[in-house]
Amino acid sequence: MSGESASYRKSFRISMAVIFLTQAFLAVFMLYPSVLRDQGFSLGLSGWLMSIFNICSTLGRPLGAMTTERLGIRTTLLWTSGLVAVFTLPLAFTENPLLLLSFRGIGGVFWGISMVAISSYQGISIPADRRGSAYAWIAVAYVFPQVTLFPLADWFASSGMLTAYFLLAAAVEAVIVVVALPLPPVRRADGENDGPKEWGKWSELPSLPGFRAVLATMFLFAFVNASTLQFLPAFLAARGFPASVFIVPNALTAVALRLVAYRIMDRIDRKGTIGIVIAVMGFILAFLPFAPGRGWYVVGGLFYGIVMGMSFPIVLALMPDIFPGHLRPKGISLCLFAIDLGFILSPFFLGYGGQLFGLGNTLSVTGVLGLLGGSLLHMAWKAKKKEAAPRADAS
Repeated sequence: MSGESASYRKSFRISMAVIFLTQAFLAVFMLYPSVLRDQGFSLGLSGWLMSIFNICSTLGRPLGAMTTERLGIRTTLLWTSGLVAVFTLPLAFTENPLLLLSFRGIGGVFWGISMVAISSYQGISIPADRRGSAYAWIAVAYVFPQVTLFPLADWFASSGMLTAYFLLAAAVEAVIVVVALPLPPVRRADGENDGPKEWGKWSELPSLPGFRAVLATMFLFAFVNASTLQFLPAFLAARGFPASVFIVPNALTAVALRLVAYRIMDRIDRKGTIGIVIAVMGFILAFLPFAPGRGWYVVGGLFYGIVMGMSFPIVLALMPDIFPGHLRPKGISLCLFAIDLGFILSPFFLGYGGQLFGLGNTLSVTGVLGLLGGSLLHMAWKAKKKEAAPRADAS
């Protein structure tokens, strides 16, 4: 038993380090719209260059399920992370829009596959009774790059050191190859490793209780959060404020909350809570563009960090909550597909909406959509809970 516990701790720590590095890559590219603006690109083209990565990572999700099942999780993770680094590096040496779109798109495919691999590893290896607290710690790894590497990337970008900026992005993906090498094979309840077995079918997914609600939850969360984290920095830069005045307080608060209250995540009603916290995220975003000064953005970041600190562990834990083990790679790949869809559509909405109506106004509209959508999701999950109660009584 102690050997199994030690193996679990080792695999959990390595998988957290991998998540930290994958999200460090995204944290660096939160500044990409600002970098593109300084290079003279329009908001519309900036939206395309942000979206193409997410479009292609979305296309990589179903492929990620297949490669993870056939090649194994570790092999898939090592190859795809290395390839993301390879196709990120050329961004430092060209401003040709077609080449930028190509490199971002190809990198997006491999990044999407790598996220299916590591998310499946965690979804299969983490015991159900530890899921809430484990995903709270994992969520710390998701946001911690915004406290650590984001300020460095912000300094590189704002100082015009763009080669260093892109090298930083490529380096964090390359480091994954080294970090993930000792990743132990995942152990299932049946004692097998992560090689091929009798996996479930795609056609089984729609019949699962909560299938459509969880996909809608993933999409709305991603749409609101992507709009905030990717385009609020550009809005702040246009007003003469560094992006760190919002991003760093947000990240620090989210990390602190997850470290202090991670045990609560094992007991919280995840399905009953997620709609409320998404609605609060939308409420905050709706008012941020009208903040009168720097201090208001710091306060906004603190409050946004509180709801982010709650929402993201819930979002991560909902995926294995809904999908049984034999359907987890496919189910998680679809949830990540829905998250990617939010990241795809938000740059188009913010990019072209910002050109037509102003970036601040478009951010506010996005917040209102989050507020309304989160409220609807809360009602949908409550209805699902009421439907499940009679089935539980009957059994």
